[in-house]
Amino acid sequence: MSSWILQDFDIGDISCQIIEFSVDNHTYVMLFNRVDATRTEEMISEKAEELGIDYRENSYEVKFDLKENFESDEFFVRPEVSISVSGMRELGRIIKDLLEFHYRNSNAEAYFCVAESTKLKRFYDRLAKLYTEELNFEVKMNLGEEGLGYEITTPSYKS
Repeated sequence: MSSWILQDFDIGDISCQIIEFSVDNHTYVMLFNRVDATRTEEMISEKAEELGIDYRENSYEVKFDLKENFESDEFFVRPEVSISVSGMRELGRIIKDLLEFHYRNSNAEAYFCVAESTKLKRFYDRLAKLYTEELNFEVKMNLGEEGLGYEITTPSYKS
């Protein structure tokens, strides 16, 4: 069982939540920030139209990375570390657990994320297949020009 460290984190005027956790002796961070805290209404509308989605106010961008990348500002650089097959399963389960935890505490209507590579996209696709039903979330995949975007809607999402 892993432990999480949840902190509020400010990037300039933007307040985020960051959760730190470890898998296979590698420390990761997962960030949640409200979409409307980082973008103007016009930017949100343009992005929603581009992705073919309906934006809801209580929506969050979600990102995760190795802590060392996050601290060095080398965001989303492909890790040179290797992770075991069981570690990959644990990483996927923790990501699912953190989404569920955040949802229970924020009542978010939707989450948005973008895979930084096709390899990461395959991992996200697998997570969606494994956990969507268990979480009672809906996942729209293959969004955006490159098809690397995701919208995850929760039971709080109002059509």
